[in-house]
Amino acid sequence: MADAAEMLPFQALVAAGAGRARARVERIFMLDNACAHIARAAREPIMAQIRLAWWRDGLLADRLTSQHDAPDMVALRAIDGFERARPGLVAMVDGWEELILGGEGGPHDMLMGYAQGRGEGLFAALAPERTEERAAAGRVWALWDLAGHLSDATLAEEAVKLGREVAQAAITAALPRMLKMLAGPAIADVRRGRGAPPLLTPGLYARMMRIQLFGR
Repeated sequence: MADAAEMLPFQALVAAGAGRARARVERIFMLDNACAHIARAAREPIMAQIRLAWWRDGLLADRLTSQHDAPDMVALRAIDGFERARPGLVAMVDGWEELILGGEGGPHDMLMGYAQGRGEGLFAALAPERTEERAAAGRVWALWDLAGHLSDATLAEEAVKLGREVAQAAITAALPRMLKMLAGPAIADVRRGRGAPPLLTPGLYARMMRIQLFGR
């Protein structure tokens, strides 16, 4: 039941800067893309939950059964340091589920649950040494990215507003470079009231390349 999608240009840029860890980073992004595809295609929340549960159960299993023995799942479980990355990978799935279900506490709680799951989870999977500053940076990135892809302008504005609040605790100085490439533009943009561009624009490419080359 794998739903993996192709790498996005910004993901390829981050992965290219990961050196020997490139394949690992690509596989982690593959999971994020698979969950995003499920969220975009969801017409019935229960069907989306079933598809997300396939990923969650396969990641949590001690051993893969035939139900989860798909190439994408096998590749993801084979990444270096899978056991340390596993909590972050599962959190990513949980975060996307929060977005699909909508939550009971209104848009703010739904967005925060999504950001904590997807954003913190992605950053923890990519670089498992967790700090609150790193977790906050992950949340900001997830909100910034979401805001740039929502058709609901009101919800996008709410995501940027929440991202700006979270950015007060986000510090990029000690982040690994590949996380800086994600968080740096996100934090700068939400502080200016902007979400992500829907595509990798020349300006975003230049900002990410500067961080990749110079670390800032």
